[in-house]
Amino acid sequence: MAATNYAVAPGEYLEEWIDDHSLSQQRVAELLGSSRKQVNEIINGRAPITSDTAMRLERVVGIPAKTWLKYEALYRADLARIADEERLAGHADEVASSAITYLRGIGATAATRRSPGKLVSDFLAFHRCGTWEAYLHLHEEAATGDYALAALKDSGATLDRSLLTIWLRAAELAEPFERGRSFDYDPDRLRAALPDLRARAATPDSTMLRDIANMLADVGVVFMVVEPPKKLPLLGMTRWIDKRVPVIQQTGRWGKDGFVIWTLFHEIGHVLNDPRGEMHLEYSSEKKRGSEAEKGANAFAMDLLFGEAGVSQFRGLFYDGEIAEKAREIGIAPGVAVHQMHRRRLLEYKFGNGLCVDLTGTFTE
Repeated sequence: MAATNYAVAPGEYLEEWIDDHSLSQQRVAELLGSSRKQVNEIINGRAPITSDTAMRLERVVGIPAKTWLKYEALYRADLARIADEERLAGHADEVASSAITYLRGIGATAATRRSPGKLVSDFLAFHRCGTWEAYLHLHEEAATGDYALAALKDSGATLDRSLLTIWLRAAELAEPFERGRSFDYDPDRLRAALPDLRARAATPDSTMLRDIANMLADVGVVFMVVEPPKKLPLLGMTRWIDKRVPVIQQTGRWGKDGFVIWTLFHEIGHVLNDPRGEMHLEYSSEKKRGSEAEKGANAFAMDLLFGEAGVSQFRGLFYDGEIAEKAREIGIAPGVAVHQMHRRRLLEYKFGNGLCVDLTGTFTE
């Protein structure tokens, strides 16, 4: 049964019975052995129907005592829910429109901004938080301490809290995340697997992401691509399950292999090298893109993919054929080279796009 925005006092049923029988409240009070004031307050919802009153009503009205108590419980629950939603409505503007659309799309709410209290209530339920304060605390906990989130996002972008948290929560509800709870992460085995991961990423195709997910699972790392809400500027994020199993979570934004592969190895850099106990959230208002952890993750990805010479070895290359040949020579996907050349202004954005592989159709949770 859908929730309503009003509460029906059980006394309304009593008032209806009184009217049907052409009785006065005084007469009913006498039959119940109570005062007229008590009957009036029950009718107007100001006085609760107690177990004792319910038994008296059963004998006078004929409706079972348990039914009266059920009416009373529903009434009090509706009053509490309505009051709660009125309080929560004040936070509706803190939930981004794209977050609402996302939640509606996955069936987590049917509410709109026309019912703001219900909307915020469903938002909190999706996060398994009882209050808005608990939700804020949950987010703050994830953003600080030894296992703080590390994120790679679009340069200059602002990260909305509600968009981030629903994307994170959506991942937790996915099967790979749940399966990862049983993983046994081994950093030494991850380091040993880096050459094979690099080699597999050099030939992006329809099975690459699945193969990489399996390779990372073998060393206790969860890798997953989770569809993001619109306007979430993230490319990827590193997080931990129970502070012991690393999760590399990507959005798949832009879809091209250069973005996906670079983000993968950037996040592996976070998994292996982040200084624990330091705040390194790229989206933090207190930390800019140049944080030590972000610099370290970028340096890790650059060294692993391009070697000591870095992307400078592609300087002066403009044609697809020569870029592809150089990429094959060092053992990386041409799309990764193009991605970094674009970022570092070594190649105009109108060049090299034919070398990029679209992985959009290969994303799976």
